[in-house]
This record gives sequence, structure tokens and C-alpha cells, in this order.
Amino acid sequence: MNYNKPKSFWLTVILTVILSSIGFTLLHFHLAGYGYTFFLLVPVCIGYFLNEEPSWRTSSIFAVIVGLVAFFYLLITAQLEGMFCVVTLTPFIVVLIIIGMYIGGAIRKVFTPDNNRLSLNLYPILLIVATTTIEHYFVETYDYNKLESQIYLPYKPEKVFDYIKSVDTLDTQKPLLLHLGLSVPQKCILMGDSIGADRICYFKEGTINEKVVEYRRGEILKMEVTRYNLPGRKWLKFIEATYIFKPYKGGTILTRITSYRTELKPRFYWSFWEEQAIEAEHEYVLNDLRQRLATGL
Repeated sequence: MNYNKPKSFWLTVILTVILSSIGFTLLHFHLAGYGYTFFLLVPVCIGYFLNEEPSWRTSSIFAVIVGLVAFFYLLITAQLEGMFCVVTLTPFIVVLIIIGMYIGGAIRKVFTPDNNRLSLNLYPILLIVATTTIEHYFVETYDYNKLESQIYLPYKPEKVFDYIKSVDTLDTQKPLLLHLGLSVPQKCILMGDSIGADRICYFKEGTINEKVVEYRRGEILKMEVTRYNLPGRKWLKFIEATYIFKPYKGGTILTRITSYRTELKPRFYWSFWEEQAIEAEHEYVLNDLRQRLATGL
């Protein structure tokens, strides 16, 4: 395949879109999970099926990138995925597809035209089926994690408690990641001042319903998530939200803890982005609290 020809370039673009769509279809219809098969093996196999060892001196890698941009554009416009997922996933997928292209090119150099090329294309498919089955039955589906953020506020714990338990309007500067499609909280309403009370956090796209399980004014406010109906994020479920208030030098150290479970693997890559996303939401809520306390609103 000569990538110096426009016809070959656009063929690679189209194949990248088609193969990526097939991989996403496996995920969308629950034929594959958010694990090693989908995020590691499928991109490598996409590169393998492109049937060429790439070179920076040709347009092959650029053609793959163009194909992925077109594929992700289709996902976003169809509201199947958000911008945050696309931005975090793209560099990872590009690298793996290129690795797959090198693997495919190296393997095909070993085989002459007399060999059975059909079997070369069947082996990766069989491998995907096998690893999907292994993941489904033998690999733990969820990882459980929690993330803490702290802020010092020069106010008494009881006052800070009253300002965070129920919030009419959240309106402060958004961290960068909240501009990439992450859900932005608008308000949180507490229905009562005791254990068992309901608390609802409203977002533009939906709500998170919570129930208070610990309530000690100026000490702790802990809620468990009872319902979650935000779009996207099928891979992450919030479990608990906790605020801990500790007196310190005439003010308060407020600790915000989010407990959650996640399906995303490999963990060495996705744990970083999960932490960045949750920290961005913590930062937004805590900065809004600081701002409201300062203005007395």
C-alpha cells in the first residue's frame, strides 16, 4: 500500500473509521467491557488490520489520526461520548494503533504470498473473543477508590457546615477539565437536618440523589448515593460523598471525600484521569464555598 497516493491515504482513513466503529459497537452492545480487551487489544488489532508498517516519512500515521478524529467527531455529534473521554483517550489509542501497525507489518514480512493470509486475519479476531470471555468471567469488574481534597477556611466549622450542606447556586470559575464536557454541579438541596434526609445535587444534564448517613453539625456530613442519572460515565458510579470539618487556627480544615467504583482498565492509565476529573469537581465546589463565605451569600 503506497501512502504517497491520495487514494491509499483516504483508504486508511476510511478503514480506521470503520474498524474503530466496530470496536465501539462491541462496547456499546455490552459485547466487551471497559477493560484490557477494549482499550489495549482492540486498538492494536485495528493497527494490525490496516496492513502496513507505518513510517514517519509517509502519511500513514497522519491518515490514522485523521480517521480517529473523524470517528470521535461522529461519537460526539451522536452524543455517544463526551469531549473529556475523547481528549483523554485519543493519545492512548493513537500509540496502540501505531504499535499494531508495526506488529502487523512485521508478521506479514515473514509470510510469503503462498501462505494462508486468511488465518493471519482470523487470529486477532479469535484473540479478541478469547480475551473478552476471560475478562467477563475471571477478571474483577470493578475497582473501588476514594479521593480526598482539602481546603482551609478562616471560619468556624459550624458556619462552614451550614454553607456547604445545602447550596442554592454554584457559580465560580471552572477548572480547565470542566470545560471539556464534565458534568458541572449547579445546586445541592438538603431536605432535612438529620440522618436519613435526602439531598439532591442538580446538574444541567441530570441529578445525583443522596441520603444522609452521618450528620453532626461542624464535624461531619456523609451521604451515600442512592440514584445517579447523569448521561455518560457508564464506567463510573459514585458511592459516597463526605465532608469532614476540623477546627484549625481559628478556622476550619474542610476535607471533601468522594468514594466511587470504576470499570476502566488498565488502571495505570485511567486512575490518573479519574483523579483529575474528580479533583476538578472538588475544586469547583470548594472554590464556590470559599467565595460564598467571603461574600456572605
